[in-house]
Amino acid sequence: MIPVLADLGPIRVYTHDLFSLLAVLVGLGLYYRSLRQARILDERIVPISLAALLGGALGARLITSWEAVDEVTAAGLPLSYVLTHGPRSVIGGLAGGYLAIVLSKRALGYSRSTGDHYAAAIALALAIGRVGCFLSELPLGTPTDLPWGMSVSPEAAGAFPRCPGCGGPMHPSMLYEIGFHLGAFALISWRGRLLPVRGDTLKAYLLAYGLFRFGVEFVRGNEVQALGLSGPQLVLIPLVALLVAHFARQLRSGAYRVPMPQPVLITQGR
Repeated sequence: MIPVLADLGPIRVYTHDLFSLLAVLVGLGLYYRSLRQARILDERIVPISLAALLGGALGARLITSWEAVDEVTAAGLPLSYVLTHGPRSVIGGLAGGYLAIVLSKRALGYSRSTGDHYAAAIALALAIGRVGCFLSELPLGTPTDLPWGMSVSPEAAGAFPRCPGCGGPMHPSMLYEIGFHLGAFALISWRGRLLPVRGDTLKAYLLAYGLFRFGVEFVRGNEVQALGLSGPQLVLIPLVALLVAHFARQLRSGAYRVPMPQPVLITQGR
């Protein structure tokens, strides 16, 4: 466990924060490069990107804030404390950022679809961010007897108020996510647009990640909230349902149907 990466005089560099910042910078860099290559980068992209960052930050806090309300109120702290010190969620960040992009585009009159340019950037950014989680957060996952289970020292486990499973080998759930995102990044970078409808490559990636994350939550080690499911799983159910409904509409409308080639009529000249 490396929660603190370095102490630079009075400045303490936290591992999670550094990798989160690196993820944002790399993601934005890839996104802007993709837009520039497509020759659709204009001045409105900057405020849209800022809105996405703000929406992502708020979404990451708000979507899990209900988990910390009881703890915060019991300590006599204001509810606004949740926004600055509460738990964060990648799922909430994605949902908040996506909503902020949609609203800011409408406000600025930007009608061009840029979702496909985000897809590879988000995948790589999430992989980088999860490296920070892996190096600085516990538990790694639920207990496991599989040969790749990972253990941590009692001293590292003692730094966390809740660390179930830290007495033995655990699923390295963050590594599972890193592998998924790197695979998605490689596929999108190699193939480009995976679907013919603009914006649907991003939605397909988000749907795949939602389903993957729902499954990996069973070995993640998060607390069960209701119906035998963790908080992220409960949040994912409506989000995944919306994406499934979108693709069902696309399939019913024939959006992905490849048009049949028209027969070529050959006439004989006289």
